[in-house]
Amino acid sequence: MASPGVLWGLNEICFSAPTDGVPTTCCLSYQQRPRPVPRSVIASAYITSTSCSQPGVILVTTKGREICADPQAPWVKAHLKHFEKKN
Repeated sequence: MASPGVLWGLNEICFSAPTDGVPTTCCLSYQQRPRPVPRSVIASAYITSTSCSQPGVILVTTKGREICADPQAPWVKAHLKHFEKKN
C-alpha cells in the first residue's frame, strides 16, 4: 500500500461541468509522476466523456481522490484492462 506521502504528491486536475444537463468530469491535465500509480490504491477507473476537450481516464483511489491520467500511457491501459476484467 502506498504511503500518504506518495498520494499527496499526485498532480491531477479534474473538473465537472454540465453537459446536456448532466455533470461530466473532464481532465484539464494528466498527473505527472515518474512512476505509475500503484494498483493497490486504485478502487475504480473510468474513461471521461467524449464531450471533454481532451481524452482522459479518471482513476479513483481507495480514499476517493480522482486522478486524471493519460489514456495512451501503457500503465493506464493496464489499469483499465484490470478493472474491465473485474466487471
